[in-house]
Amino acid sequence: MKELILKKLRTEGYLPPLPDVLIALQKLMDDPDCDVEDARRLIASDPVLSSRIITMANSALFGGGRDLAQDIEDAIVRLGVGAVLELCYTVELPGSIKVPQTFGQTRFWKHGLAVAILSRELGSKVLTDTEDLDSCYLAGLVHDIGLLVYDYLVPEQFNQFLITTDFNASDQPLETLETNFFGINHSELGATYLKEWWPVSANVVEAVVGHCGVALKKNQTPNLTHVVSTANQIANKYGLSHPLETKHEPIDESYLEALNMSQEEMDELVDWTQVGLLAAESVL
Repeated sequence: MKELILKKLRTEGYLPPLPDVLIALQKLMDDPDCDVEDARRLIASDPVLSSRIITMANSALFGGGRDLAQDIEDAIVRLGVGAVLELCYTVELPGSIKVPQTFGQTRFWKHGLAVAILSRELGSKVLTDTEDLDSCYLAGLVHDIGLLVYDYLVPEQFNQFLITTDFNASDQPLETLETNFFGINHSELGATYLKEWWPVSANVVEAVVGHCGVALKKNQTPNLTHVVSTANQIANKYGLSHPLETKHEPIDESYLEALNMSQEEMDELVDWTQVGLLAAESVL
């Protein structure tokens, strides 16, 4: 089945491409000469998107406080073009890609958003590479996108996988169950999809393919993949998971030492993340 899935991925044109506004904003981000006015003009061309961005910019998730953004220019000046691009991904992707009813639209994207927020916060503590830092949020947000790609490419087979697999009782990782059934797991499929269809950086693709791998460890040179993997494990540990989690939970809490954080500090970070999720729920 793996060959069938990859052939469909590369040859059939009904997969959801990245929304036009995100492609345009990504190009702006890659242009050293872009300025606030360029980004403002692009976002302002879509009044609904503009309104949702301003609302999100003023939420706890993005540090809203007394200096509230009144318009898109205010939001860009306060947050920066990069953070506004993150906001655009947050409000655009849930409406662009169908989520199977088994997952639930809100639950699936809340998990992605939790991993995005945690990746951004953890990355700020351990990463020094600018490109990795800039990619933390997006990589966290889309790390599980391969699960949705199954549903687009082989919906009947994916539905069979969902109804015949007892995820709650399994002591095997989800990736093993997927490989046994499809010949490919959602990490590999998601990374292949992003590389084929979206103009994202190679480090985002690498983080997606490795997000179920090794978490942060002390005396290790951290990279984006380690950060996203750690954020994913933390989200799952605290109940911010998608519905296909199994009993296999490879959580090694040595990541706390690598982050130089106490358990109490991690609990506080997760509490803050949950507040952010409440603020974002209206767009999910």
